[in-house]
Amino acid sequence: MTLTLAALALMLVLLASALLVLSWRREWRPTLTDALLVALGLRIAMFIIAKDVAPYDLFNDFRIAGENVLNHLDPTLNSRERGWSYLPTYAFLLAGMVATGEFTGLPWLWVSRMLPIGFDLGVVVLVYLLAGKEKGGLRAFQYACTPIAILVSSVHGQMEPLCLLLALGAFLAIRSKLTPRVVLAGVLIGLAISVKTWPVIFLPALLIALPSWRARLRLLLSSAAVGLVLLLTMPLTVGTPFRELPTVVAAMVGYSPAGGTWGWSSVVFAFFPYTYESFETSTLWAVLGRVGSIGTLLLVAVAIWWWRRASPIVIAGVAASTFQVVTAGHGAQYLLWAAPFTTLSPTRRIPMLQVAIGLWAWWGYIVQLGGVVPVSWGAWPYYAWSISSLILIGLIVWALPWDQRVDPSSRARVPDAEPAGESTEAATSAR
Repeated sequence: MTLTLAALALMLVLLASALLVLSWRREWRPTLTDALLVALGLRIAMFIIAKDVAPYDLFNDFRIAGENVLNHLDPTLNSRERGWSYLPTYAFLLAGMVATGEFTGLPWLWVSRMLPIGFDLGVVVLVYLLAGKEKGGLRAFQYACTPIAILVSSVHGQMEPLCLLLALGAFLAIRSKLTPRVVLAGVLIGLAISVKTWPVIFLPALLIALPSWRARLRLLLSSAAVGLVLLLTMPLTVGTPFRELPTVVAAMVGYSPAGGTWGWSSVVFAFFPYTYESFETSTLWAVLGRVGSIGTLLLVAVAIWWWRRASPIVIAGVAASTFQVVTAGHGAQYLLWAAPFTTLSPTRRIPMLQVAIGLWAWWGYIVQLGGVVPVSWGAWPYYAWSISSLILIGLIVWALPWDQRVDPSSRARVPDAEPAGESTEAATSAR
């Protein structure tokens, strides 16, 4: 990527940031159509600018996973170590994108970003619906202009937008008037977890939103059933040998991001740098990642308990934000996890936090992945970028909803049983 294209990408990030801040200051009330048009325009513009940037996982792991599915091969067993450690849910979609590229002749880097952009537009719609009529247009527009959402879908082509689409769908299902709302929410969050395991951090918020242990059990069972069905059908769908199913499960359950690329572990990374060749086998980074994962789970649990009386949307945002604060291993796309939830329950500091996240992600995605930094500069720009995440962590803590620990209204509760068509207190509590 040329310096000119990197500058254009920066201008687009700044434009989106300006729209985000202005909408907050002036309380704009755009329609959903306006929000979708802005979202589509910003994402397509970023795609055009960065269409040739090749994130390693998108260019290699995702493409290989799609090819494996087309060839009836298990994507976990037939990829590099750490290349694929999920159920094949998204790999089915990747197979469709591989086939689309082969049929149309379009480059993989172009085709592979189509669905993430589409799913992110779906997130805009769900943010609108969850925000309610009064502020739906504003919140949808603000998410549409969130820089990290633009970069993750249009540059990285990651799975995060689909995970968020399904997770937000689960929260919307709980509020709906549909009779099987709890089961539907369980199926949706189960699908989100089957795409990528991290949406499990939203489960506590969904469980807190329910009125009884019976309803919570139904949600857990329905979400677990989704994963179990997808797992047990893998011998039919992707050719996984029955004897290898335990190996595949172990790869999924045992995965933890390697440390060194974010937060506190980035300081260690600066003194003990790894190369891509040693990344997969380095004991130090594996240990840091495993220790970091255990510590992250404990501290996320503490944060959820601390905010347990807040709105479920607030709890979900806090859980995702706490993960960012304490994790040892990280990808820039992780910063998208909390975005729709903090957009729905914002503090005054959220817009400025999103601007800072956008600028940080621009450097990582565009400048570094795009090869704008000359090789002669060595590795120090990457070390500096990783260590600078400590500033973002401070801003995330600063922007946490400390004054939203108690929901001012009665929290939505879903009844165990309700005649079809009958309105409930849960349905009228729109948050």
